[in-house]
Amino acid sequence: MSEFQQNPFALTGKKALISGGTGGLGSAIAKAFLQNGADVAVCGGHPEKAAALAEEAKKAGRSFLALSCDIRNPEDVNKMLDEVDKAFGTIDILVNSAGMNRLLPAEDYDEDTFDLVMDLNVKGVHAVTRAVGKRFMIPKQYGRIVNLSSVKSFIGTKQDYIAYCASKGAVNMYTKQLACEWGKYGITCNAIAPTFVRTPINSFQLDDPVFFKTLTDRIPLGRIGREEDIAAAALYLSSDGASFVSGQILGVDGGLTAMQ
Repeated sequence: MSEFQQNPFALTGKKALISGGTGGLGSAIAKAFLQNGADVAVCGGHPEKAAALAEEAKKAGRSFLALSCDIRNPEDVNKMLDEVDKAFGTIDILVNSAGMNRLLPAEDYDEDTFDLVMDLNVKGVHAVTRAVGKRFMIPKQYGRIVNLSSVKSFIGTKQDYIAYCASKGAVNMYTKQLACEWGKYGITCNAIAPTFVRTPINSFQLDDPVFFKTLTDRIPLGRIGREEDIAAAALYLSSDGASFVSGQILGVDGGLTAMQ
């Protein structure tokens, strides 16, 4: 019987890239990674927002980069990876947390708006994943990929989420298919499907007391998610403790989907 690692969930010495890591859930994941031994690069539209993460890295004695990148643009992605390569030399972990939504009824969802959501939430995930896989993970036969999905990839809602639900359903199947194709390279690919966690894109909904009560009444644990709940799940799926977990969509939802 092989010996169990003292801490199979530490990321000591690992190099991580987090898209959308300058705010929201991506920022919380970056902080958890820094605190658990990883060097971290984050990319997004507003790298200047990552000042608190830079301080966290200094405190933890880890290397940190905040880079500007439009992940829908392959040229932009390659330039960003040049910077990460120069600083870190490799990428062991990729977290795709960049995402967006536009709230419109299905009958009013025009093609341009639908494309906007799908381009970032699905094509952007592929653009970064493909580039990181080809350049870093496949050559060294190792990698951990974690995608941010949503419980709305499993269940519908009366609210106006037609493109968002479609995009996150696509992320789930992208995750499963990539796990099948890249398993031979020693790469795992999983997704996290949270229920509501307060972020800048949904705070206006959570500030509505009627909406908030209706939501928490449907969650067996009686609360919405916290950033640290999602960060802990990402930490697990990125660690050697999850080396035999691949192609899975991990619901971090307080039991919400179990009630449907």
